[in-house]
Amino acid sequence: MLLDAPHGSLAEIELTRADLPVGTRSHWLWIEERTVTELQAIGTGTPSRKAFDRAVLALDGERAELIWPSGLCDALKVDPGRMLRPEFLRLVHQHVN
Repeated sequence: MLLDAPHGSLAEIELTRADLPVGTRSHWLWIEERTVTELQAIGTGTPSRKAFDRAVLALDGERAELIWPSGLCDALKVDPGRMLRPEFLRLVHQHVN
């Protein structure tokens, strides 16, 4: 899943490394201009709400909000093409390697 905001993206990625146990290969990343922050899921969540260690994702169809503990909220929309911006893709590659 890929959700976009004007200044960042929330991406769920699957790592294909064989040394990772099944069930631990899915990772959620908040990607901004120069940073990648990994969000650890807490519990299973619901179809409309997912809790992370650093934020809460509220989904509503094609739109979503990423709500931070500080009270800041990033308005997101689903990216149907599922393509990260090239500059974000480079950051993700650096983060996972």
